[in-house]
Amino acid sequence: MKVIINSPSLNPKVNVSGISAVTGFIISNNKEVDYIHFEVGRKDAESQGAFARITRILRNKREWEQLLRKNRDAVIHYNMPLMKAAVIRDYMLIKVAQNLNMPIVLHIHGGNYIKERNRPWYIHKLLKNIFSWSKHIVVLGDEEKQILEEDFKISNIVTLPNCIDLSVAKSFKRDIENKKELDILYLGRIEYNKGIDYIFEACKALKEKGVKFHLNFAGKEETEGEYIPRFTKTFGDNFTYHGIVSGDKKNDILKKCDIFLLPSFYEGLPISLLETMSFGQVPVVTAVGSIPTIVKEHKNGIFIDIKDTESIVKAIYKLTTDKALYSALSIKAKETILEKFDDKEYIKLLNKLYN
Repeated sequence: MKVIINSPSLNPKVNVSGISAVTGFIISNNKEVDYIHFEVGRKDAESQGAFARITRILRNKREWEQLLRKNRDAVIHYNMPLMKAAVIRDYMLIKVAQNLNMPIVLHIHGGNYIKERNRPWYIHKLLKNIFSWSKHIVVLGDEEKQILEEDFKISNIVTLPNCIDLSVAKSFKRDIENKKELDILYLGRIEYNKGIDYIFEACKALKEKGVKFHLNFAGKEETEGEYIPRFTKTFGDNFTYHGIVSGDKKNDILKKCDIFLLPSFYEGLPISLLETMSFGQVPVVTAVGSIPTIVKEHKNGIFIDIKDTESIVKAIYKLTTDKALYSALSIKAKETILEKFDDKEYIKLLNKLYN
């Protein structure tokens, strides 16, 4: 079977993208399918200006149509987040597939238009068309499924949480008994909507309280120099920026760090959450997107409020001063991922949708 699947670049040195991580996982693990990857979207180093964006979209559209016309017998696995720029761009590309009468499996990866019910009228109209052209619609959690069913009166939705490679995590055992300070990790794109400003203020408050911790950042700054210099200046030796990580370097950081901190304003189901929990890191996260389908309050993690510094301070302080609580949550975090995420079942369901 031939499947055309889209995402930003699959090279983590070029793009830090959850969609790329999921796409890479699917291509690597699904040996029953002949995948053709189509790169869509901006590379991290490319311009964000309006002219560059329009030029990129027009080029994508031209190359996309050429690819589809050469592979009319393929199934299309189309990945998209429900965000303004993506919806407008992806409408044009999906319309090409619809005109060619090619079957589409639409895979939605979070975005602010999942839970924002008062979407602009034109966004609602574009999404309604996109959904009507899709044979199957894949979402990351049951709450997303319910919202889209109610808002768009559609029934062809399947819930399929993201999946990850667990081979390294399974054999790793975490031990914090001899650690003098806990390592906090932020892993992902470094930009405002991820709550980076609130991490900064919370860690300043923890430092003033005399709490011992080491803060680690891994990922790409959306705007170079916006955050990293400020964190470096304020926290000095208690802050490490690892840059973009992958492979063994990423696994080493996942083993080293103890707490995964994500005060994001909106999400789908972050790959970084699944990866960190699989290594026994305790998630301190906002209850957005499909995160609550995995994280359960004081069972395998701690929820913090959106745009709220004090709740971050309380959660981190509790974990650094109560080792028994930390250990219990850490064990359960890892168990949750190992029990819920079976890559073979994930691929099996995906192939069923393609068929």
